[in-house]
Amino acid sequence: MDNPKEDITLQTMQESGVVFAERSVENDAGEPSSYLMNGRKLGVVCVAFMMSFALIALDQTILSTALATIVSHFHAVSDLTWIASAYFLPQAGLMLLFGRILAIAPAKVVYLLAIFIFEIGSLFCAVAPSVNFLIFGRAVAGVGAAALWVSIMAIIARITTMSQRPIVLGLFGGVFAVASIAGPLIGGAFSDHVSWRWCFWINLPCGGVAIAVVYFTLPSMSPPDFSDKGWRKWLQLDYIGAVLSVAAITLLLIPLQWGGNVRSWNDPLVIGLLVASVVLICLFLVWEHKQGSNAILPISILVDGNMPGACIQTLFVYIAFITPLLYQVEGHSATSSGISILPFMIAGVLTSFIAGATITATGHVWPFLVGPPLLASVAAGLLFAVTPSTRASAIIGYQILLGIGLGAVTQNGLIVAQAQYHNKPESVPQATSVITFITLIGSSLGLAISSAIFSSQLDKKLNAINNISSNSIQAVKISIQAIFILPKDQQTPIIAAYMAAVTSIFLMTVPSAALASISAFLISRGKIAIKGVVATG
Repeated sequence: MDNPKEDITLQTMQESGVVFAERSVENDAGEPSSYLMNGRKLGVVCVAFMMSFALIALDQTILSTALATIVSHFHAVSDLTWIASAYFLPQAGLMLLFGRILAIAPAKVVYLLAIFIFEIGSLFCAVAPSVNFLIFGRAVAGVGAAALWVSIMAIIARITTMSQRPIVLGLFGGVFAVASIAGPLIGGAFSDHVSWRWCFWINLPCGGVAIAVVYFTLPSMSPPDFSDKGWRKWLQLDYIGAVLSVAAITLLLIPLQWGGNVRSWNDPLVIGLLVASVVLICLFLVWEHKQGSNAILPISILVDGNMPGACIQTLFVYIAFITPLLYQVEGHSATSSGISILPFMIAGVLTSFIAGATITATGHVWPFLVGPPLLASVAAGLLFAVTPSTRASAIIGYQILLGIGLGAVTQNGLIVAQAQYHNKPESVPQATSVITFITLIGSSLGLAISSAIFSSQLDKKLNAINNISSNSIQAVKISIQAIFILPKDQQTPIIAAYMAAVTSIFLMTVPSAALASISAFLISRGKIAIKGVVATG
């Protein structure tokens, strides 16, 4: 007997101008069966997505070891933080808008346009004749990355079933982990042996391959929101909310980048920008509440019990920046420090994969959101206690514990968020963008705050050292490599000061990871059912 739901679905799609080659039935996410992909075809598309996903992650960290060379090339040391933050600001500010666009525009088109913009931005950076043009190129790449990130996650939600998704997202978590940690290693190798410009040239062939594969392999997808047609749905986009979002995030991250580095924390400009950001955040939330269903950040999704607790993977990016410093301050090169953090990388990748496979088999995600962050908190506390005399084997063990703790939760929060809206496919892009937005904001804030903590602690520790000239102190503040041209008796206290400044950042991770575990209690504890029923109790 025919299923009336199937006939209604088919009729609705046909009236919307979409005709399927086979009879339309729905999967667990409410998508027509012709969108589902399996076997080799799904594998090829996922590899292309992982390649472009890896480029996003690489661009977050690849410059961490190349920035000194770049600013020296352009004689623009004062612009160092702008080169880094120009990539994050448009991502955080536009992520929500692209989530809304994906509800009314074909996902494949959004993805292809996003990766094209990202490639153009990378090209601008690679050929940049000045530091200002380089910053502009980084911002353009950030716009593309914002749309690319959320479109990949939204497409994955439409071409896979809930039974496939945990392991697929586990693989994406692994790719992100590898790319994020390999970024500093690759950036240092390019800067030392080829040119820093190759940090951007590398994006072009990889992105080109991803464009070709997705264009020829991924089927066209109609947007999930058929409520309006033509230009009206574009006029209803929340452009004012997007402007307020970008402005609020910009005014928040700039003083966090400046504070304790370019300007003191009690500087009137720093205080003024922080106050202005708080005012704009309040205006943004009030405006979004008034916009209702047209908001780029629907308040109903933001306050959903399953949303805030799901966003617990925001610690990863700044940890990836911090850990190599433990080795670089003892004289390791960028390449060597990258090799030394392989225990952290491998533990994170393997745990991410195992967690995804276990969730696929059992349907239980909640235990992975509660236990592993506590393990990460303990591991961060152990790394806080590291000194120059700590055995290498002990540091390796702490890295493994930290990798397990963080790897087990990478992407699992996204599974919860998407599962929550499996019966409302038009809300999946927005739920995905909210998760990604909060994750990105958390990562950006983590970078800014950890940088401020490191700088203030380094100043404090170095200024407390006696019998070392102020010129030497200033030199080692600018460059770690300057430590090793000093006499041996002066190197020891400076290395200890650097080590203390680095490990102080791990202290911030202890309560952050513990709070991440506590926030998971906001999430429903039932199974994410493989057949499309999500427990809400």
